[in-house]
Amino acid sequence: MNIGILYVLHGRKTSIPQKLLNIVKEFSDTLDLLQAIGMLEGQQQTLESAVTLLEEQAVGKIIVVPVLLFPATHAREDIPQRMKACAAVPFEICETLGSTRAVYGWLKGRLQEVTERPPKLPVMLIVHGTTHYTEPAEQLERIAAALRSDLGREVFATNHLGEPHYQAISGEHPYIVQRLFFTDGYLAKKIGVWFENNRPQDVLLEQLLDAEAVHAALKERLEDAGCIR
Repeated sequence: MNIGILYVLHGRKTSIPQKLLNIVKEFSDTLDLLQAIGMLEGQQQTLESAVTLLEEQAVGKIIVVPVLLFPATHAREDIPQRMKACAAVPFEICETLGSTRAVYGWLKGRLQEVTERPPKLPVMLIVHGTTHYTEPAEQLERIAAALRSDLGREVFATNHLGEPHYQAISGEHPYIVQRLFFTDGYLAKKIGVWFENNRPQDVLLEQLLDAEAVHAALKERLEDAGCIR
């Protein structure tokens, strides 16, 4: 039976996130498998059109890889519902990428580079967050706990939606701030502007758009699904 791989990106209503799309395509080009890329938002290169593309190649099953960091509404509701509505063949949805060893390794390595410099600043992680699911916050707290142990310093898990909120930070003591987003989209930029205007003493790091880390996370998920070795 032919297996098709469907990478699902968040997308944007008015444009395609080209940098992330290129990173995923670079990875897919290394595999001799039937693959397609679809977006959750926008009218270009939709999830549905990607499913049609795979089915036209006579796949018997689709492995869906959400190119998302944490399992909230998109991963738990939107993708399953839209796949059920459009797919004529069985499908299996992988877990999101934030809990992969690859993403943790990238995050730990980046923070180690920064935290080796004096003074010894605490770290703040910021994610999109959700008020509908507890799983993303639980995953983030596990990441923060592991980083506390590995880095030997305070690491705080915060959200844009939900508690604790990143804007609740108080005091003049500076933090190293890591926004956990794949792209520099509207929300990541909005958070960055808030820190620039309200907490210029903090060290604001770039988002997760590292090709090697994303490739490793995708590979890990496909290995988990038994698609590659």
